[in-house]
Parts: sequence; structure tokens; C-alpha cells
Amino acid sequence: MTPFDLSISSSHYLALARERHRTGISRLSEELARMLDDAAYDCGLNKEHVDILIDPSNWSAAVRDENKKPRVFLDSRVNQRGNAEINWAGGDFDILYDEDFLTRYANSARSSHSVPWRGLGELMWWRGYELLVGDVILRRSPAATALLYAHAARLKELASFLARHVNLVGAMALNFTYRDGEVTAADFVPTIPPDRLQELIQERERRTAARLREAVERIVPKE
Repeated sequence: MTPFDLSISSSHYLALARERHRTGISRLSEELARMLDDAAYDCGLNKEHVDILIDPSNWSAAVRDENKKPRVFLDSRVNQRGNAEINWAGGDFDILYDEDFLTRYANSARSSHSVPWRGLGELMWWRGYELLVGDVILRRSPAATALLYAHAARLKELASFLARHVNLVGAMALNFTYRDGEVTAADFVPTIPPDRLQELIQERERRTAARLREAVERIVPKE
């Protein structure tokens, strides 16, 4: 399998994974094969949640009145079950500009069960992510590699799409490490420099602290 190519679409990688699985070049486990059996599978993308995020009616009045776009950081997290979640309202870095959205929408996006089984902030959900990575690295499965590449490409496509509709301040991408032409690691990495990422994290902490102080001041009467 050749290295991941940013110019190749997720649909092309999915077709390649289906071909390799179907011809028996490398069979996938039943859990992973179910993705390929679904002709409409789109790498776990929840288009409805994406549409809600880019709908200006869900943005705060301040953002709309100033004719701006809300700030979004496309984050990621791998849960204890080995599934990967791509979320704009939660993740390992917890960079959230909830003031740029309607309060009820931001609160729902932060909740993991704001809609049945899922949260509104979740834009992609990759079932069996760690299992898939294991098949790529340990078993060196060409079908699994093509499937993993498909998810990496779809994540990049999602970030590119969001950048046209919101102020995408940063995102996560899958970074592959190779040795002798084989994948040895697949890690989520920020698409922005480390110093800029640290600035965003610190800025978020300052805004949160300021908001907590304001809340306390409203509750505790001044002497």
C-alpha cells in the first residue's frame, strides 16, 4: 500500500477497500466489514449535525449582527471502547467558543446524549477505530489500510468544507508514520502550530475563568 495521498478522495479509498476485501486480497473482521457492506457509508459523517452547525440560525446574535462567522475547532477523542469521535464542542483539547452560538444549541452540542445515542457536537463517529488501526499496523492488511485512509481523507474533506462556512481556527488530522513503506502509527494531530494551539487553550481557560467570576458576582451580593 502506498503512503496516504491527500489528493485522493475518501470515496476512492472506500472503493479500493471494498475491492480488496471482496477479492480476498485481505479480509476485514466482521465489525469492520459492515462499514463496507453499507453502500451509503460515509466514514461516520453525520451530515445532519454538520448542517445544523453551519446554519446561521444557530449562531449567536452578536455573530450574526456583526456579519461574522462563529469560531470552531474541530477536535477529536478516542473513547475507552476504541471508537473515535470528531467533535466541535468537545475533545481532548476542549477548545470551544460557545459564546458564538445560541446558548441552547451550545449546551446541546456539549451534551453527549442531546439527541438519541449521540451529541449534536459530534460530526463524525468512527466505530472500531483502534481495531482498524491494529489491523493496519499489526496485520498489514491492505483493505484495512485503504479503509483507514478513507477516514483520514474524509476528515480532511470535512475540515475543508467547514472552513468555507465557519471560522475554522484549527482542526485535527490523521498523521501516519511509516517504516519500510508500512504504517507503524496513526495519530490524531492538530493542523495548527503548537504555539498557536497553546494560545487557543489558554484563551479558552481565560474566558471560562472570567465567566465563572461573573456568575459568582451575580450570585453573591456586593457589600
